[in-house]
Amino acid sequence: MYRGAAKIALVTIAVLTLASAGLLTNISFDYDFESFFPTDDPDLDFYLDYREEFEPDNDFVLIAITSATGVFNEEFLHQIDTLTQQLDTLQYIESTTSPTNAVNLVVGPLGPIEVPFIHLNQPERYAKDSMRVYETEWLRNTLFSEDQRSVCIVLQTTPRLSKEKSDVLVYGMKDILSQYTFERIRVTGKVEGQQYFIEKIKWELAVFMAAGVVLLTIFLFVAFRSFWGIWVPILVVALSAIWLLGFMALTGKPVDAMVTLLPTILFVVGMSDVVHILSRYLEELRNGKAKLEAIKVSFREVGMATFLTSVTTAIGFFTMLTSSIRPIREFGLYTGVGVFLAFILAFTLLPSLLLFFKKPKIARKTNDGLFWHQRMQNIFAWSLRNRKAVLAGGMVAVCISLWGISMVKIDNYLLGDLQDKDPHKQDFLFFEHQFSGVRPFEMAVEVQDTSASILDFDVLQEMHKIETYLQSDYGLGFIVSPISLVKSANQAMHGGKAEFYRFPESEKEYKKIKRVIQQLKKNQNFRAYFTEDQRRGRISGKITDLGSHEINKMNAEMDTQLAAILNQDLVDYRRTGMALLVDKSNITLSGNMMNGLLIAFGVIALIMGLLYRSVVIILISLIPNILPLLLIGSYMGFAGIDLQVSTSIIFTIAFGIAVDDTIHYMSKLRLELNKGKSLLYAMKRTSISTGKAITVTTLILCSGFITLLMSSFSSTYYVGLLICLTLVFAVVADLLLLPVLLYYFYRPKLKGKAVDRSL
Repeated sequence: MYRGAAKIALVTIAVLTLASAGLLTNISFDYDFESFFPTDDPDLDFYLDYREEFEPDNDFVLIAITSATGVFNEEFLHQIDTLTQQLDTLQYIESTTSPTNAVNLVVGPLGPIEVPFIHLNQPERYAKDSMRVYETEWLRNTLFSEDQRSVCIVLQTTPRLSKEKSDVLVYGMKDILSQYTFERIRVTGKVEGQQYFIEKIKWELAVFMAAGVVLLTIFLFVAFRSFWGIWVPILVVALSAIWLLGFMALTGKPVDAMVTLLPTILFVVGMSDVVHILSRYLEELRNGKAKLEAIKVSFREVGMATFLTSVTTAIGFFTMLTSSIRPIREFGLYTGVGVFLAFILAFTLLPSLLLFFKKPKIARKTNDGLFWHQRMQNIFAWSLRNRKAVLAGGMVAVCISLWGISMVKIDNYLLGDLQDKDPHKQDFLFFEHQFSGVRPFEMAVEVQDTSASILDFDVLQEMHKIETYLQSDYGLGFIVSPISLVKSANQAMHGGKAEFYRFPESEKEYKKIKRVIQQLKKNQNFRAYFTEDQRRGRISGKITDLGSHEINKMNAEMDTQLAAILNQDLVDYRRTGMALLVDKSNITLSGNMMNGLLIAFGVIALIMGLLYRSVVIILISLIPNILPLLLIGSYMGFAGIDLQVSTSIIFTIAFGIAVDDTIHYMSKLRLELNKGKSLLYAMKRTSISTGKAITVTTLILCSGFITLLMSSFSSTYYVGLLICLTLVFAVVADLLLLPVLLYYFYRPKLKGKAVDRSL
C-alpha cells in the first residue's frame, strides 16, 4: 500500500517538475525603479499629474567625456559635435543638449536669434568662447566641468520606456560610443542603470544558486557523513525552487532585485524541514526501529513542528503584503508560497524516496559517545548550572541592544544599493563631484490668487525668493524654472551678456522683459517652465545625493525659512519628484515592516497558546526570538548600517526563520512531557535530540545565506550578513536562555506527579 502511494507521488512530482521546468524559458528580468514607489499615496498621485503637465524628472541620460589636455581643443570638440549629432538620431531620444549645440539667445531687430557658445570652426575664438562659457551660470557644472577637463551631453529620453525599448536605446548608445577613442567616457541615467542592474541580477542569481549548492553539500556531508544524506535533501529543495520559478513564470512575475534572494531563502528554509525529518529518522533507526516504522514516527512526531515552522516562516513573508510597495508585496507573496511548496515536497518526495532506498549504513551506529549527544548534553548542563549568569547576560544584551538601536537612522541614497567600488557607482559619483549632481529636485509652485498668473511680477518675486534660497542655502545646482526664463530673456535683451542673466530689479524693467518672454514662450521647450493656464510653475534642478536623512533635515529647514519670507496668500509650493517618492518609500516600508513583525509575534503567540494553553509559555517562547532581533538592530546601529527598503525587511525574514528553532524545541518538549517525564528530564532529552537538529539546520541556513555576502548589491549583502547573525543569536538563545526560562518560570502539570527540579 505504502509503495503504491509512493509511486503515485513520485510520478506526480516528476510531471509537475517537467511542467515547471518547461515554463522557465518564459522567465523575464526587470528592474523598474518606479515600482518601488508607495501605492495609494497622495504624493504619488500628485507626482503622476505633475509629470504629465511637465516632463518627467528622471527620463534622462548623462554622458561625460574627459580630455586630459582640456576640452577647448579643436579635434576634441569636433568629435563631441559629431557624437552629439549621432546620438540625436537614436530612436527614443527626444532631445540632445551638448556643449557644441548650446546657444545663447540674443534679441535682434527681427526677434530672438541663437548664437552658439562655441564657434567650432574658428579655434582662434576658443579662448573668448571659454570665458563666455564659464561666465554663464547655467553652463558651469552642467555641460562643462569646473576643471575644464570634462564635458557632459544630456539626452532627454522618451518618457516611461519599457525594458525592451530601453534596451534598444542603450545598445544603440553603446554602439555609437564604441566608435570613439576618448580618454574616458562615463554614463549614468535611468535606462542605462536599469540595464546594468538587470545584467547584475542575472549573474548574481546564477552565482548564488551555484555557491549555495556547494556550501550546502559541504555542511550536509559534515552532518550526515554520507552521499545519501547530501543528494536527497538537495533534490527536495531544488525541486521546490523549480516549482516556484515555474509558478512565477506562469503568473507573469519577472525576476527583479528582490527576487534574486528568493532561491537562496527557499533553498535554506526548505533544507531546514528536510534536516529535521532526516535527523529524527536516523535517530529512530539507531534506536532499532524498522525503516517503515522509523519513517512513520519521524513524520508523526516532527511533522507537526515542521508544519508549524513552515506556517510561521510563510506568515513572516506574507506580512510583507501589508507593504505599500509592490515589489515587497510580491516578494513576500512568492516566497511564502515557496515555503509551502518546500513543505509539500518534504512530506511527499522525501518519504517516498526513504521508502524505496535501502536503510543508510550510518543508521546502524550506536548513540553512545556520539559527538552531538555529548556536546548538547554539556551545553544543557552548563546553562542550568550557570542559570543566573545566563539571565544576567540576557538582560545586559537587552540594555546594549537598546543603546545600539537608538543609533540606527533611516537613510537612503539613490545608488546606495551599489558598493563604492562598483564601476557604475563610480561613474555616478563622478557626476556628483564634477557636475551639478544627479539627484533630481522637483518643486511645484502654485498661484493662490485666482486673478494672478505665474508670469505676474509679484508672483515671480515670490518665486525668486524660493529660487534664491534653493541656490544659496539649499545647495541646488542647475535650475530650470520661470525665473531662469526671465533671466534668459533679460540676458537676450542685452546682447547675451552674462552679467544680465539676473532677475529684474523693478516691475518697470520686467515689463520690457515680458515682451521678450511672450516671443520665447512660443518655443515648445518652454513647456518645462509653467503650465498652459499659467497657474502652476516648475522649479527643477539637480543636487548632490546627500542621503534622505540629510535631505529631510534640509527640507525641514527650508520649510521654516520659506514660511518666514513667502507671501503664501499669493503663492505656495509642494515638493515632488522621483527622489522624494523613493525617500518616502523608505520611511513607509520601515513602518510596514514593524506592523508585519507585530503580526508575526501574534501568530507565534497563538501557536504556542494552542500547543500549551499557557500565557507563561507564550512569553517564554517569544523572548529568545525577540532578543536576536534586538541584537541585530543594535549591530546595525553600532556598525552604521542605515534602515532602508532593503534592510528593513531583514527583521521580518529573520524572525520568521529563527522562530523555527523555538517551535521545534517546544514541540519536542511537549512530546516528552506527555510521556510523563519530569520537566528537567524532558528538557534534557529535548536539548540533546532537538539541539543537534537546530544547530545543524542553523549551520546549513547560515551556509546558504553567507553566499549572499558575495553580492555587489549592499542590500543583498546585508540580508546575508544580518540574517546569519540573527540565526546564530537565535540558536544560542534557544540552547542557553530558553532552558533557563523554562526552569524558572514554567510549571507543567504532570498527571499528579511533583515536578523534579533538582540538578
